[in-house]
Amino acid sequence: MIGTNKLNFFTGNARLLTLILRGLTLLSRFVFIIFLGRHLTIPELGFYGFITALIFSTVFLVGLEYGNYASRQIIKCKDLLCKQKTVVGLSVFGLIMFFTVSPFAYYFFHSTNLNSLIYAFFFFILTYGESYLAEHKKILISLNHPFFCGVIDFIRSALWTYLLIILSSLNLLNLNLTSILFIWAVFVVLSFILVFIKLKEYYKYSLFFSMRSFNDYKTQIFSSFPFFISGLSLIVFELSGRISLQFFGLYEQAGIYTLYSGFIFAIPIFVWSSSVAFDHPKIIESYENGDVFKSDHLVKEMIKRSLLICLILVILLYFGIDIVLSIINKEEYLSYIGQLYLFMIVPFIHIFDTHLYYMLLTRNLDKSIAFSAIVGSIFLVIFQYFTISSGGINSVILSIICAITISVLLKVFFIRRSIMKN
Repeated sequence: MIGTNKLNFFTGNARLLTLILRGLTLLSRFVFIIFLGRHLTIPELGFYGFITALIFSTVFLVGLEYGNYASRQIIKCKDLLCKQKTVVGLSVFGLIMFFTVSPFAYYFFHSTNLNSLIYAFFFFILTYGESYLAEHKKILISLNHPFFCGVIDFIRSALWTYLLIILSSLNLLNLNLTSILFIWAVFVVLSFILVFIKLKEYYKYSLFFSMRSFNDYKTQIFSSFPFFISGLSLIVFELSGRISLQFFGLYEQAGIYTLYSGFIFAIPIFVWSSSVAFDHPKIIESYENGDVFKSDHLVKEMIKRSLLICLILVILLYFGIDIVLSIINKEEYLSYIGQLYLFMIVPFIHIFDTHLYYMLLTRNLDKSIAFSAIVGSIFLVIFQYFTISSGGINSVILSIICAITISVLLKVFFIRRSIMKN
């Protein structure tokens, strides 16, 4: 009885600590972007947004969502050797993709007149480190280490930003792009070491030299390709504006967009943590059991709850933005406040898009998921290409609204067609 009580006590504390860490991690996104908005010039903030967009785009391409496949496989493993093969296979795949993709991405990155070797160093360290952490974290969750994953997320995403703010506020650190990338890289390396140690028992080094064939990897990649495309479209929706505004020489608007997009796209992340994360396992379970009716019910309830949370957050942002901009104290941001109000539409559409995804998933309509994502992304790219030089930030925001709306409408069409067939 005492042992059971202790277990419940530690389990309850772990959940509470996980929730606190998650809250601090999400809060850091708001605090850090406000801090940068106040202390960096607007073009500098835009350039920071451009670099982070390139890094995270490359991270996604390197990972190729292979961690999702590995996390499902390791659950099915009955012995240690099977788990070791899964973990080593994921690590080897990540290395292959890193050496294949990152040089081309850096060439793209290098063409922006960043000729210093220090930026190249940070780019490769951050790309591989973030990719390793993102994909292997999925393995750790499947191995029942959610609290450890929360700690790692806090270290690599939040702790370094709080430290940077403190050091800079105390005049112990000169705030610039180099110092930001340096501290970020240090904490990513620290997180990498901690995850590697946690998975150490699963690294049987002889397996590195007796890995599966390329055809095996190819089959697994093709099976998860629709989900990769869906994830890639979300990356395009969120990060394209930072890159395109910078490329077209609209440096001030790039900085303003970086600040505003930091607020807007933090909302869906918060919604995921506070709503979707709780229903996600149930929906996947109903998917595996073939219970489409139960899954649809869960998705509909999840949409209602997520929209309510989103509405509350948008209202808080609407009434709180004046306080935020007074803290930042730059008139240029105020001149684009109307664009931010228009931008507030995006989280609501974003919720429909990411939630309807589950209704297609449980109907095995993987190709429909990919098709809706591709069409929306293509529209966004074409729209921005032809209008951004004259429309600037207005073009970016309108393209995102239209692109996600197109993706939502296509998902609704495929869902309704599936229902009518049955």
